[in-house]
Amino acid sequence: MTPKAQGLEHIRIEFRCAEGALRRILGVVETRGFALRSMQMGSNGDHAVMTLALAPIDPFRRAETMLRQVARLQEVESTIHLTNGPPVAEVTNVAIA
Repeated sequence: MTPKAQGLEHIRIEFRCAEGALRRILGVVETRGFALRSMQMGSNGDHAVMTLALAPIDPFRRAETMLRQVARLQEVESTIHLTNGPPVAEVTNVAIA
């Protein structure tokens, strides 16, 4: 297996809002070797949708493997690897108040 070019992976996760759900999802993402670069999220109180831009820590990390792990979490309803969707821009400069 050859490593792919190092770049951002874009994913979408839909989940039920529950205590600790976001922390568990992001914990799996980090544990599976991806660094969060950007996140957009919306919620109606019961359900939430988030779109993430992730950078693999090394070129052998596979987004599909990580998404299978995330999908096993109780609150997660669906996961999508956005290969041809509109990308989420990486935030390069952050203002510090």
